Amino acid sequence: MNGRAKIAVSMLIWGSVGIFGRFSGLSGLGVAFARVSLGALVLVGIIEILERNKLPDLLTLFRRRWKSLLALGAALGLNWAFLFTAFNYTTIANAVLVYYTAPVIATLISWRFLGEEMNAKRWGLIGLAFLGLVLIMSGQEVNLGNRDFTGIVLALIAAFFYALIPNFGRSLRDVDGKVLTLLQLAIASIVLAPFVAVQNTGNPVWWAILVLVLVHTVLALFLYMDGLKEVEVNEAALLSYLDPMSAVVYAFLVFGEVPGIRTVLGGGLILLASALDVVNRARGP
Repeated sequence: MNGRAKIAVSMLIWGSVGIFGRFSGLSGLGVAFARVSLGALVLVGIIEILERNKLPDLLTLFRRRWKSLLALGAALGLNWAFLFTAFNYTTIANAVLVYYTAPVIATLISWRFLGEEMNAKRWGLIGLAFLGLVLIMSGQEVNLGNRDFTGIVLALIAAFFYALIPNFGRSLRDVDGKVLTLLQLAIASIVLAPFVAVQNTGNPVWWAILVLVLVHTVLALFLYMDGLKEVEVNEAALLSYLDPMSAVVYAFLVFGEVPGIRTVLGGGLILLASALDVVNRARGP
């Protein structure tokens, strides 16, 4: 496969993550912990086989960059924990489309804390994305007793943690991709472990968990990272919109979930704002 095909396939795989999360028999926290802990173990095996010399350097790297690595791993673990919990409360369409506010939240974080320049066009796109969010939420009773509203809030919290990842990762761009992924997963496992220890995470359905770990975490991540070697980052970002669109289709085919008109319109505004932001970044100021 060429680079574009690899990234497209990875996105189509990730689009089904909510389906297998529900099939797993675990709570959102349980799914997130299974992905990060078992994914880390699989990656250790892969690196040991392919690039054995890199494993001894992990401890040295952690000692030098532990603050950035800890922040990155914690953001990844909490991001997945909230997202998979959202899948158990609301429709996959609601959760995934709200989750895609992450790029505009990341832009706000970069502007506020990293000094990234903003212009009227970017502010307009941020406003468009949040208009979409308001539209999706407008059909819900503002009450945490309402499962759909709770699920949307959880997806928005997941989007916030997801938005932190590229900002925390800026200082780690020089680290090898496989090593960085392994450290992220391992640290996320440590962060989530205390919560898993005190909560009942459900009864695991192992075939679904193995699919989530081997296909959604390891294979899809490998395809994505390998595809990035041949494709510009902005083009990869545009291909990423196959993820939410396929997620809506899969949810309809498997669970019969039909998104409401507010979800369709609001989700369309969110995706449009994010896509236009990618295009504008590619064109430059």
